[in-house]
Amino acid sequence: MQNQYKQKPRARQAQKRPLISPGLITAGAALAGAGLVLGTLAYTYLAIHPLRRRIRRTPADLGLDYEDVVFPSRDGLRIRGWLIPPPAEEEPQAVVVLCHGYPANRVEMLPYVRMLHESGYAALLFDFRALGESEGDLCSIGHFEVQDLLGALDYLESRPDTRDLPFGAIGLSLGGAVAIMTAAKDTRLRAIIAEASYPSLQHAMEARCRVVAGPFARTMTRSIHWCARRWFDFHPRDVAPLDVIDRISPRAVMIVQGQRDPQVRWQDAITMYQAAREPREIWLLPQSGHARCLRDAPEEYACRVTAFFQKHLNSKN
Repeated sequence: MQNQYKQKPRARQAQKRPLISPGLITAGAALAGAGLVLGTLAYTYLAIHPLRRRIRRTPADLGLDYEDVVFPSRDGLRIRGWLIPPPAEEEPQAVVVLCHGYPANRVEMLPYVRMLHESGYAALLFDFRALGESEGDLCSIGHFEVQDLLGALDYLESRPDTRDLPFGAIGLSLGGAVAIMTAAKDTRLRAIIAEASYPSLQHAMEARCRVVAGPFARTMTRSIHWCARRWFDFHPRDVAPLDVIDRISPRAVMIVQGQRDPQVRWQDAITMYQAAREPREIWLLPQSGHARCLRDAPEEYACRVTAFFQKHLNSKN
């Protein structure tokens, strides 16, 4: 007996279409790549063309006399700064040049002046190129700034009231790196203190990219290298205080580092210290961040800094 009920044919299953077409994926990837390139280009441009911060304070706010000075960097840019004499009743012991960090200006170093002034030192504060009130359009974050510090030493040597005094330097971050690299090539710097100095500009870039880009830091670093070649012809690996710090000896160097610094690892500070030769000192502050050691331990900071300079920079030595 034939089946009275014929089975209905099954409807063809509709083919599933992808939610996102390959074309959209390709376009999205292209847009993401373009965004990365444009974003990195903008980031790099702003990094080497930093916005200038105004000079909002002067040594007069600390009750100190000072002189506005202008001098040429070794490559001819006009660098502006302040020269603060020692107390009038004391014979000057030495001159300490204070080198600010990135992207600050000489005002950042005002808190360091009083301890030096009270110990009988003259002080020279200045703005690195492209920062503060100094000339220049490009900030190389260490490479060309050595020319600025060399110009500062030339200027001090040209003045009758400072030329016969020993010269020292204290620098923060960028300023610390510049102080190390300058002292490695110029024996006029007899003692330097470098706080939160990067071991190389490559390390500094990678650290900054880790903060900004997280897991994409390596890609961002490579992109910055590519973009920076539009303005500079050196590689960040070549700007390396770690590679030259041993040349400072027999002159003295002191490394200061906060162990909670997100930009410079305290282990790198130890590596810098180990690479240096005697006389050398290191001071690690467990609770301090980037270039914050004076704020976190003002009394001990003043004692250590002045003792270091009195030992290695005294004009009678």
